[in-house]
Amino acid sequence: MGPLIKPGGIEDLGVVLPGDKIMDYNPDRTKSRMYIGPGLRWEDNAVFATKSGMLKKTAKAVYFVDTQQKRYIPQKREFVIGIVLKKRGDIFTVDIGASEHATISYLSFENASKKTRTEMDPGDLVYGRLLVANKDMEPEMVCIDTYDRAVGMGVLPEGGIMFTIPLHVARMLITPDNPFLLNISKKLDYTLVVGFNGRVWVKAAKQKDMVTVMNCIQMLEIMTVEEANKNVLRLIDALAVHTPGEGSAYA
Repeated sequence: MGPLIKPGGIEDLGVVLPGDKIMDYNPDRTKSRMYIGPGLRWEDNAVFATKSGMLKKTAKAVYFVDTQQKRYIPQKREFVIGIVLKKRGDIFTVDIGASEHATISYLSFENASKKTRTEMDPGDLVYGRLLVANKDMEPEMVCIDTYDRAVGMGVLPEGGIMFTIPLHVARMLITPDNPFLLNISKKLDYTLVVGFNGRVWVKAAKQKDMVTVMNCIQMLEIMTVEEANKNVLRLIDALAVHTPGEGSAYA
């Protein structure tokens, strides 16, 4: 029997354990390109598993290990949502849900300088990517890409709500071919930010709509994507009831 291909083009390649050799891969001798995601490490022209779980491959040749772990383990280049804790000189300390706090410099923002520095207060939410993430150093965040552009990263606006979901659900939401979020947008207008660390930030015109989006996403904790897609619009309609002093959720 070949690999199981799920809707969205994701293949289940089997269960792997830490240290398992997945494949040989020498980019200098291979024309085809592959991309390594969470749970894998490339070393000595070979790819090894660093976590136990189901090895998966997307239609765009992204390989990753799907695990059910609850605590986030920082990985370089992953996007995360952090909570600002304090400021030490020019460095901010940020909680990213890992065993160690991350740091971010005021210069790690688009067009940042001493005159145009980004100020953050304790409790602010910041969305960025991890520039440094290894066992010997504390994680370091930045809010710019390799071309010094923000591309959506930075301090998240006030008025939204943040909630947490299991790490595998967060990865599921980020999958480009997942139609779940598009189904929600058929009924609601909202802005959503998902971090690989299991934190989700949502903002909509009404608080009721934000709570509705949160409840819809939490369906993925107990349902498959296919089951959630079949029920999400019905759930939104069920939650769109009139409450005293408030109109319907939809115009």
